[in-house]
Amino acid sequence: MVTRLLNERHRLAWAVFFALGSATVAHGQAPTAPQLPGTRPMPGPMAAPMPGKAPIEERNVPAEVEHPPAPAQRLAAPGDQPLPMPDEIEERQAGPDLHGDAKKPCPKTIVLKAPPPNAATPYAPDFPSTPGAQWIEPNFNGTTPNRHVRHTFQWDGCKQNKCCEVYKAKLEVKVKALLNGLSNSSADAGNDAISIWKNGTVLYSQPIYTTFPVAAGSVKTLTIPVQPSWLDGCRLSFQVQDDSAVLDAKLVVSGCCVKPNFKP
Repeated sequence: MVTRLLNERHRLAWAVFFALGSATVAHGQAPTAPQLPGTRPMPGPMAAPMPGKAPIEERNVPAEVEHPPAPAQRLAAPGDQPLPMPDEIEERQAGPDLHGDAKKPCPKTIVLKAPPPNAATPYAPDFPSTPGAQWIEPNFNGTTPNRHVRHTFQWDGCKQNKCCEVYKAKLEVKVKALLNGLSNSSADAGNDAISIWKNGTVLYSQPIYTTFPVAAGSVKTLTIPVQPSWLDGCRLSFQVQDDSAVLDAKLVVSGCCVKPNFKP
């Protein structure tokens, strides 16, 4: 009798299960198996991941074009602070060199300008080997974006066995945006910078544009105080990145170069 009652309960339970399953299927749902005590429900089917969007392609330029090396510190360490800048009077009285003698006492001032010539004249050992030549703008007032402008100002004080001391100096560079600039991190004129290089190492870097947006064709003049170490070897090398043209540049130096009077 007990066995018969148990069998009747099992048949009734399965009948109810199949009836519910049929009703569920009729409503478009998958039947769920009965859960036994002490067990966890089986997980349902995982939703298929949505296909990701294709990445937006950036301009096909090397990373070092848009993101050139920058110094760890923007300013030099104490002891190599920027020199005072020559004033307009000193600049107007500039001569051809810094050579001092009894007739023309020091200090003296020279003004080096470019262009002319229209072609930039970089001192190659000061700059890195990357990016390749196709990413370097050879001329002032260029019109092609994605090109760095490199130039070196040199004077002959160090080539004549003379000792030179510089008292004042400044670098002025006039640039023109070849593209619009959205922000200081956008891959356009907005992230452009000017930097000072010596023997393959970047000594200083600063952004060109600080107010946004920047309109293509905008012209800006940068005046940078010069630090003594930048003038080692009687030269100064600078680079402008990479969606801005250099219209002209000027280095003004006040100092004195004298020939030592050594006796054997």
